[in-house]
Amino acid sequence: MMRLARFLVPLLIAGLAAPVAAQELRLEPLREAIISDARALDPAGIAFERTTTAVRRGPGIKDKTVTVERWDGERWTLVSVNGKPPSASQFKSFRKATAANPVPGYHRLAALLAAASDIQTDSDGRKVLKIPVLPPGSVRTDSADISSHLSGEAVIATNEGKPWVARLKVRARENFKLNLLIKVTGFEQTYDYRIGPDGRPRLASQSADSRGSMFGFAGGQTDEVTYAYR
Repeated sequence: MMRLARFLVPLLIAGLAAPVAAQELRLEPLREAIISDARALDPAGIAFERTTTAVRRGPGIKDKTVTVERWDGERWTLVSVNGKPPSASQFKSFRKATAANPVPGYHRLAALLAAASDIQTDSDGRKVLKIPVLPPGSVRTDSADISSHLSGEAVIATNEGKPWVARLKVRARENFKLNLLIKVTGFEQTYDYRIGPDGRPRLASQSADSRGSMFGFAGGQTDEVTYAYR
């Protein structure tokens, strides 16, 4: 019996390891192909307008702000806030935010997908790359990098036989403190990509919903963002 066990155990271990190795082989070429294409898309080669509709919620509060910004391939311009020219304080906040955050776009998936460690198939038969923890710098607020609290999944599509990310969904892995006062109890972002006239994917829209509490009062914010390319 002992001799039989010694013979079977290595075979069982080899059998269990085989599906994992096969999965890694499927993950690697897909992930690397998308990363390579994303790296080739330089934000200096695109120009767009970004329109953000933000709704802030809280006890007795419902604030709506519509902001239009323009990226010309070299620098940002704050076009308007609620249809009016920006004030000095709004412009100052805008400069701080754009200096702290990278230019959005499909190119940013290169760094994100480098952290993907699993591949699955969803109910529609599409491949989905899983990112257990986002790399540092992936998602920032006005005052903090919250990437370590987030996970992500990228839904893969194909265009003329080439894989590309059609949707990226990011969500909180846990409740976390944003600072000494704010506890975040829910956070989710969705990025949708489309194939442009040049045959390359580009960021078309994104949405975000965050919920939390401060001094025991619940609140949150919803953002809807659209991109118009020039």
